[in-house]
Amino acid sequence: MKIKKLTLEKKIILAEIVLVIGILIYLFFSISPKQVYPLNGAVIIEPNFVFEIENGEEVLLSVYEDFNDYIILNENSEVNLAPGEYYWKVRNEFRESEMRNFTIQSHVGLNIKQGENSNKLINSGNVDLEVEKKIGSKFTGLILGVNEIKEIGKDNSTYEGSQK
Repeated sequence: MKIKKLTLEKKIILAEIVLVIGILIYLFFSISPKQVYPLNGAVIIEPNFVFEIENGEEVLLSVYEDFNDYIILNENSEVNLAPGEYYWKVRNEFRESEMRNFTIQSHVGLNIKQGENSNKLINSGNVDLEVEKKIGSKFTGLILGVNEIKEIGKDNSTYEGSQK
């Protein structure tokens, strides 16, 4: 009778050990950081996008697949990314996610904001622009950097921008 009792106690202890190990494995995988957006291989046209993550505290961002040089982004970080391919991971205090990549596509944008006495020429894209000004049959050119604003006179000129 004593032998059966010990065997039953051992079975209960073994079941408890298996249960605890199962819970620990579940917790290990449920707290792993996850990348939600951008998706792996995504091509992003919109220059102002937001990284979406779960169970993470930081985004590691690199132009190198082996992450030998990277920047760390947190919730309050803002960064302007030039067109090109990027690699990213999410990190929490325990783990890092798998690596994913995305591409920022170049975006050309030229806006004219009309003012009372003058107008403003605005590069709203994510690449430097070569801007051609045409007034009558006369052409002049200028370079407008990313987010650069140039004050221009009010006249009958037309402007055309192209990627530098």
